[in-house]
Amino acid sequence: MNESFLQNKTVQIIFRLITALAFTLFTAYQIYLAVNIDTNRFGRLIGIAFYLMITVASFLDLSENDKVWMAHSVLSVVGLVLLFAMRLLSIGTVFSGLSFSNPSSVLNVAVYVLSQLGTLVLIAGYPAARADLTEKQMKRLIVTLMTIAIALFTLHFILECVLMIQYRMNIEQSLKYTLISRVLYFIGFAGTAFCFMLPAPKRKRKEPKAGRFIYSDEEDGDDEIDLVI
Repeated sequence: MNESFLQNKTVQIIFRLITALAFTLFTAYQIYLAVNIDTNRFGRLIGIAFYLMITVASFLDLSENDKVWMAHSVLSVVGLVLLFAMRLLSIGTVFSGLSFSNPSSVLNVAVYVLSQLGTLVLIAGYPAARADLTEKQMKRLIVTLMTIAIALFTLHFILECVLMIQYRMNIEQSLKYTLISRVLYFIGFAGTAFCFMLPAPKRKRKEPKAGRFIYSDEEDGDDEIDLVI
């Protein structure tokens, strides 16, 4: 995608807003499930608390204020880490059902692993922004990590759709609404990774933004790319 197009402030707001709305609708659906399904309600409520943190963080990403964006980073990392840890508690249950003679069980494990790996790579992007690297190295590192995260969440989405449509597994009340929720999940997480790579709009003077690539005009007139925290 053209970099100058991605530097457009309105375009960036649209991408971030779509991501935030996807998390909002997905969290709302989780609340609906917690109200209407008695099974594992306590676990759902804990998960909802973590998704709410990530949702709030995604809206904070719309701000250009440094302190607000720092709050976004903290909420994102805490929410993602807690979500990863909560899912980690179910690893025994997931792998106990694994049977290589049963394709659905293999898919189920793959979906779990991809989701965990994608979340872990997404988490890694935030501390990576503090690495002591040159601007070019930093940009390459962030782009590489977020591209991997998007690939993992994309494969996760495809395999989970196959698991639900082909094997009728992991369906919550309705196949249609469960699929829609997975689309929202994908947009939210893949969108977060994509927005993390967005360069800030070009400015006339250097205005550091926490964890964002910025463009500044130096005395010689050349643009320089910085990633600052």
